[in-house]
Amino acid sequence: MPARGLLAALALIAGVFAAPHLAGGPRVATASIPAGGAPLAGGAPASPSIPVGKLLGQRIMVGMPGTVAPASLLSAVRAGRVGSVILFAPNIVSRTQLSALTASLQRAARAGGNPPLLIAVDQEGGEVKRLPNGPPRRSPPQIAATGSAGVALAEGQATGHYLKGLGINMDLAPVLDVPTSAGAFIWAQGRAFSFSAGDVAKYGGQFALGLQSAGVAATGKHFPGVGSAVVDTDFKLDVLRPSAAARAAALVPYRALIPRGLDAVMLSTAGFPAYDPTGTPTALSRPLIAGLLRTQLRFRGVTITDALGTPTGHDERTAGVLAARAGADILLYTDSAPGELAALESDLRRGRLHRADAEASYRRVVALKRRVGV
Repeated sequence: MPARGLLAALALIAGVFAAPHLAGGPRVATASIPAGGAPLAGGAPASPSIPVGKLLGQRIMVGMPGTVAPASLLSAVRAGRVGSVILFAPNIVSRTQLSALTASLQRAARAGGNPPLLIAVDQEGGEVKRLPNGPPRRSPPQIAATGSAGVALAEGQATGHYLKGLGINMDLAPVLDVPTSAGAFIWAQGRAFSFSAGDVAKYGGQFALGLQSAGVAATGKHFPGVGSAVVDTDFKLDVLRPSAAARAAALVPYRALIPRGLDAVMLSTAGFPAYDPTGTPTALSRPLIAGLLRTQLRFRGVTITDALGTPTGHDERTAGVLAARAGADILLYTDSAPGELAALESDLRRGRLHRADAEASYRRVVALKRRVGV
């Protein structure tokens, strides 16, 4: 995007998010929208009394087989060794079954005296909907095609209420990537809102705020933007070199949403030498997490890696340790994360993972859990 166009997009976004009444949508008071990126005074402070296993276990998100939580998973949740669970289509067969599953997981967390679990799905709309019969009714490009910020907000609210009613309190959506060409995988898959950074910020932003107004955590992804990737980063270790203009455009949605209290940001597994000359995957890169996202963009919410079983150049256990060192709050696994907690505990004992960083992540995660609850 040319510099003049980028400035125009930023001006447009400022108008949309500052407006007390969204065109075509309901009136929304700023104070009524929960701010996940707000200061964390409401979070429980970490202290030496918290066992290390629980301190670090809150950072681990796992998947599960089948439609009933295995006894091993319930035991890990009860002990605080797992803090979040991600569900996929094979875990879901009916609303009754799903409600029973999420309730059993939360009972296990309560039984161990732990904060509530984050239970997450990818409910983007279009091709990526773990609950195909639920909202959003439109895909991201279809939402943008309506030209209505109110439609985007309503789709987010409807999705949030639907998920919350089933015991799901985190949506790994919206996609905030800005595709740079029709060949970008994120566009070819029908997952991006638009080629316009301003439109991605407008419609993706309203969808996110709709989710959060319904008490479900929204997750902007895939930071800092994989819109220039031709091959899906779930299947290829990619080092991306977008132009300076494309990099600036990719950050527009984050610059718009972070001040409005975006709950969470998903870190991509692509490398960006423009930000980290080593080309280290974003989810494992301190310059990208602590430097660009935390310091430059001033994000105070929760960071979550993309699935660490995807290509990162490391086995998933090592990738998790490196991601934790880099500042990722939640480490996402689609399996049971065997050996991950022990690896994190060892890293903490050796002083490679710093206690202060671990406590900061704990506070952020627990603050989000208290906001979205069960």
